[in-house]
Amino acid sequence: MGSLLNSRYRIVRALSEGGFGKTFLAEDVQMPSRRHCVIKQLKPVLNNEQVQRIVLERFQREAAILERIGHDNSQIPSLFAYFEEEGQFYLVQEWIEGQTLVEIVNIQGPLTESEVLKLLYQILQILDYVHGHNIIHRDIKPDNIIIRAADQQPCLIDFGAVKEVMATQVTIEGQPTRSIVIGTLGFMSREQAAGRPAFATDLYSLGLTAIYLLTGKLPDDWRLMQRQGVGNGSSIALT
Repeated sequence: MGSLLNSRYRIVRALSEGGFGKTFLAEDVQMPSRRHCVIKQLKPVLNNEQVQRIVLERFQREAAILERIGHDNSQIPSLFAYFEEEGQFYLVQEWIEGQTLVEIVNIQGPLTESEVLKLLYQILQILDYVHGHNIIHRDIKPDNIIIRAADQQPCLIDFGAVKEVMATQVTIEGQPTRSIVIGTLGFMSREQAAGRPAFATDLYSLGLTAIYLLTGKLPDDWRLMQRQGVGNGSSIALT
């Protein structure tokens, strides 16, 4: 925790950990403000020279995309830097201070219909921008939407394309491939689970996010209730 990453970033604390790596809050000691930033530490699922070379090339391409879309839209974190060090890949992004939708629901309970409709309208505008750049987020869920403290605007984080790069494998012929589906179970559409994400994939996941905001229940909770026949005769079909 005391040493500098890339001779510049001092880790403050861990934020999260997942299948593809870890996320940290850090400070940039080379900036006069020592501004806080988010560092995503990513590790390929395979660690050999051939895969590393392919991953590095793809990682650079996806980082360039993140830089472009973050620069042109204030509701997507800006990319400050990216680098590779000792077989691991790092993204340095803007730290958005605020609360995720999960944190908000945990604190205050489900949102009202008008609050959810307002959020949907705001998030759909972000998705329209993202899809307009031919990008599919791939992991829309309450954890990946932060309400920024400064202006109460929703911000979209944690795009799935970089994770997909980390899932790169190679065939016997040496061609790049992948066998890991990117996304979150419960919020994932059928085509995404089959490895065929489309723009509608993000809309499906956003719809399930809206149901969570209205009810405080995750998709798996609804499916369990349906199997148990819980309710007043009405139901919500989650397929």
